[in-house]
Amino acid sequence: MTTPLESAFVVIAQIRVCEAKRERFLTHILKLAERSLADETGCLQYDVIELDRGTQLFGVYEVYRDAAAYDSHQASLHFHAWKVVAEVVIEENGLDVQTGRRVPQSPAERTRPSHPLD
Repeated sequence: MTTPLESAFVVIAQIRVCEAKRERFLTHILKLAERSLADETGCLQYDVIELDRGTQLFGVYEVYRDAAAYDSHQASLHFHAWKVVAEVVIEENGLDVQTGRRVPQSPAERTRPSHPLD
């Protein structure tokens, strides 16, 4: 039996925000993180990181139980509300999103039967 972190689906995003809209961005992205953690049982972690204040570059690190939990996140009302704001506060071409599966840290975890996404 696997634990949630052994099959975790991870999202890493870099977001460049319009300087004049920094506070609006922070208000809404932090609300999204709060609602995701509170309302979605499949959302295990949601961190917002300021990478470079001078260039308004932020990072988001999200961990979901599995890809289906991430799909549910994208279908949520709070995510759709965020998308409306994101169109206004993120610079043009200022969003880069990568997804993947957590790599098990111990050799024992890596030798277990393959994951369904494999």
